[in-house]
Amino acid sequence: MTAWSQIVSLVLAAAAFVTSVLPRDRGVRDEAGRVPGRFSMASKLARFPIFWIGLALLGYVAVQASNPAWAYARSATRWWLVRQRDVPWLPAGIAAPFSVFNAWRQLIIYGATWLTVCAVWTGLRRRRSLSILLGIITANGLALVAVLALQRVTNDHRTPWPLVLWTRNDITASFVYENHAGAYLGLASICAIAMAICFFDRGRRSFAKSTPAGVFALCALFLAGSVIFSLSRGALIALAVSLFVLACWFLIRNRVLPDVPGGNKALRRGVIGLLAVFVALSASFLDFKEMSKRLDLFATEGSKELSVHSRVLARHADTDMLGVYWERGVGAGGFRYLFPEYVKNYPEIYDGGNLFWEHGHCDWLELPIELGLAGDLMIVTGAVWWMAWFVRRRAFWSALAVPLLIGCSQTLIQAGFDFPFQCPAILTTWCVLIAVAGRWVELEPPRAERAGDPASA
Repeated sequence: MTAWSQIVSLVLAAAAFVTSVLPRDRGVRDEAGRVPGRFSMASKLARFPIFWIGLALLGYVAVQASNPAWAYARSATRWWLVRQRDVPWLPAGIAAPFSVFNAWRQLIIYGATWLTVCAVWTGLRRRRSLSILLGIITANGLALVAVLALQRVTNDHRTPWPLVLWTRNDITASFVYENHAGAYLGLASICAIAMAICFFDRGRRSFAKSTPAGVFALCALFLAGSVIFSLSRGALIALAVSLFVLACWFLIRNRVLPDVPGGNKALRRGVIGLLAVFVALSASFLDFKEMSKRLDLFATEGSKELSVHSRVLARHADTDMLGVYWERGVGAGGFRYLFPEYVKNYPEIYDGGNLFWEHGHCDWLELPIELGLAGDLMIVTGAVWWMAWFVRRRAFWSALAVPLLIGCSQTLIQAGFDFPFQCPAILTTWCVLIAVAGRWVELEPPRAERAGDPASA
């Protein structure tokens, strides 16, 4: 993602945030046509702990950027770090050019994500709005699937033309890194699955003859299938695990909750027929050889397979680095500059400095290395609050919130051997899905009320 696109993302997120905190009419007028009162969205935002935790984290990153312990320098052929005098009791960072990458760039990414989450929490007051947002994410995923299919059919990874202006590398859909493409499409597929389950549950309770559940189920099939063609084995494994957990939850839910008859058999047959057509077209036009080769290598060689072995060694280097910088951190966005000092102890993945690792292929280690103990505590505090939020509201059987949460777990799994949270699109989408799940639980009426009044769903 280029610096300009990150700045544009921040501006759009800020606009959404400002719009979300504007006062809203209550929607009730008196006999004279006057609105007796307005909703104070700012007060709702002030009661949102993630707002304050995120604000503290952004301030912490700004302190890191303002207190550099190293400075980036370069000549015509190489680059190096120069030690700087810093305040030793404050978190430190690395002074590097904005165009290359530095803490201010990372601050923009975190800021855009934080503003977007706050905008979703305060600005979307109806479940219909949340459904529309999930539909937009699903539609965006399908658009990326179309681009990916075009690339596979034409065997041209530099298409479509506008995307090649961003990078000299081959692209997968619109992502430079194929594992990021797989991770994002996995999240989009979960959006479609959650919507399908939600509409299916609503249709059963209201005895509806038809619902959009079949459409979203078909979208989920396309999106989940596209993860295979992203050639990301990690994303495929993480998605498979989350889908297995989701299937188990769905079966248990159907047994635990009262069963309500309903469903449209003709619609299910139609979905199965369209799935058969999709599989047939995929087998006819798409080349499975490359995907099959990658999976075979992983199955036969296991941890000795090149990409797996290099990640294992990189994890060792990550652990060495974390042991040194776990207290203060190296600064947001600064991992890539200091990691060569530790990866050089593993010559197989260093190659005399010819192999440059921007990320350590383990977000569970890279984030603590960059943010240090204080930053880690802020993230953990936010995670604990979210878990307490869902537990207090007994959201264990929510038809939309639980599938979203289970689906988000695939990114956490992949973060153990890759760096999905270093991609702004995945980071923002992941955080937004958590916020959507939390907002849905807040707006969802009690189960007894939904059972007595199907229309309230």
